Amino acid sequence: MRNWIKTLLFTSAFSPTLLALAFVRFQIQGVDFTVYQLIIISVLGTIIPLLILAKANRSTEVVRFQAKKIESTDFFLLAFVASYIAPIIMRAVELDFTIISTISALIVAVLWFMTAIPSHPLLYLFKFRFYKVESESGVVYTLLTKRELKDPKNIKNVKCISHSMLMEKY
Repeated sequence: MRNWIKTLLFTSAFSPTLLALAFVRFQIQGVDFTVYQLIIISVLGTIIPLLILAKANRSTEVVRFQAKKIESTDFFLLAFVASYIAPIIMRAVELDFTIISTISALIVAVLWFMTAIPSHPLLYLFKFRFYKVESESGVVYTLLTKRELKDPKNIKNVKCISHSMLMEKY
């Protein structure tokens, strides 16, 4: 898959933030079109990662892989959970579409060029785990799996999601 899939997968991790924004908007102005938009986009953003992984699992080929080192990246989950509740905490701040759009565009641009992505909290709820793995040749990848891994020798076959992201077949 291409970088845009990896970017979309990571960007979807912020979908619950839109629910928090919908709640803040509802508290400030009541029910309006923007509240419904935020809820619908949040729900779609929650479904997208599951669709991406299902498609990747069905359509990409299995490749033999030998890992030398493995490290969990679950510690990034805290940053996402904080971003989910940030809009509620910062309710007093006015929502400015131009500033939000500019920051979002900047984040997407950075994500596009990142070689790896940190843990995805929505996928974590569906029992997916993210690991940083180093291959026998020294290349570092992000590995997405449904298993908890302790030993790099347990990783045998993977599927490529992007040039820097691998997924175990589930």
